[in-house]
Order: sequence, then structure tokens, then C-alpha cells
Amino acid sequence: MDGLKSTFAGSVALLGVAVFCMTATSEAPTARMVLDNGMKVTGLAGADAPGYHLKADYKLFDVRSGTETESGTLEVWSSGPGVWHRVYTEKKLSASEWSTSATEQVVLKGTKMNLNALNSEVATPLLDPLSLAGKYKPGLALTGQAGTFDGLVLNCVTVADASLEAGALSPDVLFPRYCFDAKDGTLRYTTTSTVLTAYTAFKAVGSRQVATKVEVKPYNRLGTEIDVTLVEPLGAADQGQVKPAGKTVAFPMAHQPSDPPLVLAHVVECEYPMMARNKQEYGTVMVPVVIEKDGKVKSNGGPMGPPDLAQATGDCVTNYRFEPYKVNGQAVEVSDTILYNFDGKPYQGLNGTVTIASQAPAKK
Repeated sequence: MDGLKSTFAGSVALLGVAVFCMTATSEAPTARMVLDNGMKVTGLAGADAPGYHLKADYKLFDVRSGTETESGTLEVWSSGPGVWHRVYTEKKLSASEWSTSATEQVVLKGTKMNLNALNSEVATPLLDPLSLAGKYKPGLALTGQAGTFDGLVLNCVTVADASLEAGALSPDVLFPRYCFDAKDGTLRYTTTSTVLTAYTAFKAVGSRQVATKVEVKPYNRLGTEIDVTLVEPLGAADQGQVKPAGKTVAFPMAHQPSDPPLVLAHVVECEYPMMARNKQEYGTVMVPVVIEKDGKVKSNGGPMGPPDLAQATGDCVTNYRFEPYKVNGQAVEVSDTILYNFDGKPYQGLNGTVTIASQAPAKK
């Protein structure tokens, strides 16, 4: 590859990552080739992922003050894709979670830890860092950029017209930029306009690579720090760890970008609160939800977004209804995140303002 120097616009530039952009030649890999190759070697959640045993220490930080808010360990035993046992242990609490198939998960009865939050902050960036790549469908136009940062030659991939594809939403919540090591295809950085996630010190597990150090930096400040202390093939003595033990209760299946889409059957308009209007608050509110077997919606954690908008939207979306989500003909509970976009107008039209986090919005 060769070309002219220029800094990445938008996300990378805002975070101070000085990657130099180069135009591709006919001999350079296409963006789709880079992404496909990266998905073959990155993380431990691919269809060909081997059995493994992993231990990691993690720390969570308050981004504004920089103070540590929590620390703990994550231990995982997995016999293959969709079959695993995770144990989170912190100073005062612990929790065990099992996945017996792609659609069936259970937790110990009485679990008090917020496993949805921990999986989002710790397990997903560590074990499945390309979890959003399922949105990069074959027909989606991608842009490739290459350059050097911190001594690494990188091939970066993003959606060619992310703003258009994202509709009314910020492309950040749908289409991050992925930067892969040009030498071995490992994912080195994931960036949006506000968050950079860095992956270093890789170790092979079968044909795949797992980063043993992960740093998530919102606004270039440390938010999550993960250090893998052990990763190895799953031994025969640990096979029993994958099977649920004790009194367990069902845990909603996490809807993935590659799954059949969730279908909204009833939507109500979320009012733009007067307090938010007075403060000129606007933007996207993310509301974690569980969609029950009959399609009803219940909260699955606190909404995230501008404070006055978040509370109103969290209450509003519980009035939504979905078509029952079925797997092999049977309705199952499923978790996802509803994204509701406020553009600053007194009231929101429904066209293009409601999106499901795991799936790209329909084009107008």
C-alpha cells in the first residue's frame, strides 16, 4: 500500500490516535477481506472456537474522577461455541452463569450481581471483541484504511457511509471502526467518536488469538482494565465445570446481530420531557430490556443517556410489545437494548427513532 498521510477523521482523531491513512492499491486486501480474516483469528467466540479455560483480573473506573469503582476476577470454562461457565468474583459478591446452548443460559438462584453489566464491560470486550461485526452484512459497503500507529501497521475497516446506514442514530452505537494488525490479523483497536478499546499481548488458543491485556477508554480515560492471568485449552479434568450445578434459574438469551431480527409489534411515542427541553438535552437513550415469551417488555437495568431523557424513556419502552421471539418454533425470553433517539424537538415521530441495538435500522 502507498498513499498520502492524513489523520483519521472523527473517532480516532478525537481520541488522539494518530494513525496515518493511505489509499489502497490493487494489491492491497479489500476491507471485506481484512474483516473476514480478522474474524477468523480474533477472540474466543467464533464458530470454530476451541474449548478453553481462562482467568482474568478486571478493574472498573469512574471515568470522570479516575477512581477505581470495583475490581474482581472472571473465570471461564468453555467446551465450544455457546457452551460455557463464567464465574465473577468481587470483594463482597460472586455469581455463576452457564450457557448450555446458543439460546439457553442459567444463573444461580438468588444472584445479586448485575451480570448484564459485567458481561458488557468485561466478558464481551475480552472474549467476543467483534460482537458487533455481525452488522457488517455482505451487502454493506465498507471502507478500508491502512497506516501505522505505535509501531504497528494496521488495516482498519469501517462502514463507508455509517451515518446514512445508522439512520437517526449515532453510527457509534452500530458501526465501530475495527483496526487489525496487518501482519497477523489480530484486532488491535476498536474506536468510536468517544471510546477506544486497545488489545495487546496476544496468546494463541487453537487457531484463534486472545488479547491478555484489554483497556477500554471512554473519552481517552480508563474505564475498564482487563488482565488475563491464565488461558489454556480446556482439560479433561475441567469438562465437568461446563455443566450447571446447584439451584439455577433461566437467564434470558442475549440477542446477537447474526440472529433473526426482533420485530416490534406495538410502539408508543416517548414524550420529550419539559425538563430536558429546558436544558436542551438531546441524543440517544439506551434501555436494556428483556422481551418475555409473550412479547412484553421489562427493564433489564438502568437506561443510559442524558439524565432527564433516560428516566422518561426507561418508563416509556416498557409499554412496547414485540412479536414473540421463537427458536426452533418455541418462544424464548431474549435480552437486548432499545435505542431511542431524541433530536431536540418537543415530540418525536416514530419513523427512524427506535432501533434495536443488535440490529441495524431499516433503511427509509
